[in-house]
Amino acid sequence: MLTRELLKYNRRAGTIKPRFVAENDPRTLELAGQLLGIFTGAAAEGLRRGELEELIAPLIRAEPPSSPAAGLAKLLYDHAEFSPVGELDYRERRKELFLRAGSALSRCGGQREEYARIVGQPGFDLYGDLPENERLREFPPWTASDLIRRYNLALVQGLLFFADELLLTVPRTEPAELRRLFRYLKFFRLLAEISHRPGGGFEFRISGPFALFANTRKYALQLAAFFPAVVLLPRWQFRAWVKPGRERLELRLDQQAPLHSHYRNFSRYVPEEIALFHRLFKERVSDWAITGETACLELSGGKVAFPDLSFVPVSGGPAIHLELFHRWHGAQLRPRLEWLTQHPETRLLLGLDRSLVDDAAFEQLGSEFPALRTRMFRFRDFPGVDRVVKYLNGFSSSNPGGKHAES
Repeated sequence: MLTRELLKYNRRAGTIKPRFVAENDPRTLELAGQLLGIFTGAAAEGLRRGELEELIAPLIRAEPPSSPAAGLAKLLYDHAEFSPVGELDYRERRKELFLRAGSALSRCGGQREEYARIVGQPGFDLYGDLPENERLREFPPWTASDLIRRYNLALVQGLLFFADELLLTVPRTEPAELRRLFRYLKFFRLLAEISHRPGGGFEFRISGPFALFANTRKYALQLAAFFPAVVLLPRWQFRAWVKPGRERLELRLDQQAPLHSHYRNFSRYVPEEIALFHRLFKERVSDWAITGETACLELSGGKVAFPDLSFVPVSGGPAIHLELFHRWHGAQLRPRLEWLTQHPETRLLLGLDRSLVDDAAFEQLGSEFPALRTRMFRFRDFPGVDRVVKYLNGFSSSNPGGKHAES
């Protein structure tokens, strides 16, 4: 991810425009090729991070301030794999060595050879746990054009770190394209209000990290990770209000922007806890199956909602949907409870993150919405399989109003 000082953009009349790099620009292609060549050689020789930085630094210093060189290098560093620190407790071993060396001073009689004999060889890389001593193992097999494309995308992603509101308009498009976008939106847990457009398609009003009061960095990373999914769409219009400095500026983009998504296989970008839930559910549960498609819930005022997961009984029957509310979804929770109270026929369960609803708040919600007690449960970070199955079985049983005690 590009840091603030690496973002290149122009400001004019309240708007902001990233300085995209032409993919066929000879100078930038040469620069990207040089950086890739240095990384290739460093990986082959297993150079340390500090040594790699010494090779890269002169190349960056030789470029003018407007050059994307530092940003291109940053992306390579971010996606490179360096050797992890071993299990050795470096700090404790250094302490032992330094104490032994201090004791040796009073015992060696001023003789260098005797001092060296008493101290001995450390038998390990004394500062091998420092970042500059990590060794480069590998990095993505990008071409110069690939690196430039990643850079252009990163310019937008970096600006989204300073966004307080985003408006995404998606005209009529193939259902498969929309389903993929909805899945990315849900999997990255973004706070979004989705509405039908009068002429067809959807409008997504997405809160930016600057609109939140806590956990903004994690949310910003997820928003940045979501943006390549937008670029996959054949037609889209994107407006964001960002404040990388003192002034709040409007960023406007559409499918004409020189942007290319690197997302191909959706499963590669599914958060680890979701992939783990799918795997464990398949391994442990024989009565239910997770469906590949979730329903679109028509809310009041032309708004819609898309559950996170949908389940169907293996023996046959209608699906039951699950919608999750995480720590920054508080503003959407109460309207959903009120809507569900008015539409009890909707086969929907609600999972509430404990960081959003503590014990007292959960009891209060149960008192205010008693008919939904058997539809609500809490979780931490992501629901467990057993908890979900418990509520699926309870909802589909002959006595769906039966009370479930929360452990």
